[in-house]
Amino acid sequence: MLKSKGRTARAESAQRQGSGGRRPKAWSRAGVLGAVSVGVIALGAAFSVPASAAPVAAASGAAAASFKIFNPPSPSDPLFGSPEQLTSIYAASPTDVWAVGQPAGDQFEHWNGTSWTGQGIPAGPATAAGNTASVSFITGTSASNITAVGTSSVVEPGTDTLESVAFHFNGTAWSQMTIPANVQLGPVLAFSATNLWSVNDNGDAEQFNGTTWAKTKLPIDTGLPKGSSQLIMSSISGSSPSDIWAAGTASTVGVRPAQAVPVLEHFNGTSWSNVSVPAPTGLRGGGLFDVESISPTDAYAVATGAILHWNGTAWTALNATTQTGAAVTGSAVAASSPTDVWIAGGTTLDNFNGTSWTSVPVPATTGLTPAGQTVEGLDAAAAVGPGTVWFVGNTLTPASDTSNSELPYALGTSNG
Repeated sequence: MLKSKGRTARAESAQRQGSGGRRPKAWSRAGVLGAVSVGVIALGAAFSVPASAAPVAAASGAAAASFKIFNPPSPSDPLFGSPEQLTSIYAASPTDVWAVGQPAGDQFEHWNGTSWTGQGIPAGPATAAGNTASVSFITGTSASNITAVGTSSVVEPGTDTLESVAFHFNGTAWSQMTIPANVQLGPVLAFSATNLWSVNDNGDAEQFNGTTWAKTKLPIDTGLPKGSSQLIMSSISGSSPSDIWAAGTASTVGVRPAQAVPVLEHFNGTSWSNVSVPAPTGLRGGGLFDVESISPTDAYAVATGAILHWNGTAWTALNATTQTGAAVTGSAVAASSPTDVWIAGGTTLDNFNGTSWTSVPVPATTGLTPAGQTVEGLDAAAAVGPGTVWFVGNTLTPASDTSNSELPYALGTSNG
């Protein structure tokens, strides 16, 4: 299962404001940890964080994995404090994990099995004088083939142009890729170094063959009034080059009442098709945040207030409950196999072992520095092998703490 994880709504906001600016939330889970009393200890945000946090046993199909929470290193910014939001994550192995986001200085965060360390954008056009860049999505096939994409603000005399940027990691170092001016990148998915897909908010699917990019218009049919809607693609995932799902949200602009509808596209190896999903409930509807393709007959999508499941024929509302009787809902999904599916909710992490769902509380932020942090959202997830899953997002610090109003947040569980 290969996928790009992240919230495109945030990337869209960054594109409209200019890279390097503070991205507002399209949705958030502020304060979800406040009432959860699971004792987990982690070190503060100003250092590389060792894996010495006290574990929390998870009585689930993930073989009682242990959870740890972290604030990966985050440099301070004089204007915004530390406006880092981790929006996407890729795990090559339990001891080789990369997360990306929009920080003041470290666009890349790396976990080596012991600690998190931060890295900035590599030298290149994105770091030229006056230019800034954010990285929103990451994907890979191995520790030596990882691609991350985002947006760069290119400053020239009298102009400030927003352009897509991409970076490649070869196992040793990051380098900036050359992206044609007409290519706009969003969520990204890699099957190999010569087969890379991205979908964007213009409704395009773009494929990279290792040398050139080919653009295909997605056959999106939202049912919304023409000329009065905007598109935000949030996720792409595929079990193979002939089984790719791309998910997002279309919403009305300047129309009252506002409406939002899910967008789901499928690639069968030859062409893209528009696929219907159950309409979200509620007056204004809603869209899709995340999608995870496990096989051609097994996929999950996270929708507004619901989890959807694909059985190879149709998408249906999951309507599942955990051992507590609570409905399975969330903001991000990851799976290492059909019998190890994880969904990040507001206050719980729900795991499917192939038979039933079990939830465990999201660990409390006890021990994080500064104290009193609340998780605003778990925005992305990545699973690699049974019992190893990571969730990333950001926390908000107490109002009294003006130096670090927003910090990166990582929640990890590993069997070894």
